[in-house]
Amino acid sequence: MKSKSDGVSSMTLDVDGFFDRFFGPEGNDTDHSFVAVEKGAPVGLILGGVRRFDGYRNMRCGTLCVPPEIRGTGISGRLFELFLENAMEIGCERLSLEVLADNERAIRFYERRGYERKNKLLYFGRSTGNMIDSPSRPPVGVDVVETDVSIARECREGIPSVHINWQNEADYFCSDRTSRCFTAYEGGEMIGATVISGSGKVYFLWVSDSCRREGIGRNLLYRGVDAVRPEKLSISMPDNIDIRPFLDETGFVKESVEQYEMFRMV
Repeated sequence: MKSKSDGVSSMTLDVDGFFDRFFGPEGNDTDHSFVAVEKGAPVGLILGGVRRFDGYRNMRCGTLCVPPEIRGTGISGRLFELFLENAMEIGCERLSLEVLADNERAIRFYERRGYERKNKLLYFGRSTGNMIDSPSRPPVGVDVVETDVSIARECREGIPSVHINWQNEADYFCSDRTSRCFTAYEGGEMIGATVISGSGKVYFLWVSDSCRREGIGRNLLYRGVDAVRPEKLSISMPDNIDIRPFLDETGFVKESVEQYEMFRMV
């Protein structure tokens, strides 16, 4: 089936690539996904996956796609009905998804089915050339070392009141086999951590409140770049997390694409 999904960028995938992409860290599950078939050919698809998210048993819609030439014929609506029925049957408390901010048709479709727009997801990127050529040193008394990603999970679980988007949550980055974690310690106490993927995606970046504005976040990123050697760093975040000044100072540039997180209680 050929159909443009409402993702951040277009992609072409073979079958193995599709399953690695959508049924790996994304968290979709064939048990919670549905395909519409007409005359033996697929004409619609909805992917679903269940995780604990923001304290809720949450069913996320990983994608909903129907070819443009048959949209408006009820296929999307029926797929969503099956998706919702399944979520209710297995005791989910909330539904979530992400949608491109300029896709008003899709937004209206979801709003008619009870979803509400919440946070806007913002995307930033920068090249890593001068980060490798001009490494950053940590402040005196601070050690930055590579540790297991489970350390970042523990760190994330220590700030449960902070909303982080699905693609940056601990379940996601712990499922990415390329994830690497770097932590900053002072006097044996952890004061910062970051998780970076093999492609340069910054999943997680945290510095203790009392240690901010001291170059620790910058040094964590530089240490990760030195170890991973990606060509580019990318970072996404909901707009409830305001680290834009830090990103500006660190050379990141905001990308044009934006998404909404949409939620519906079951």
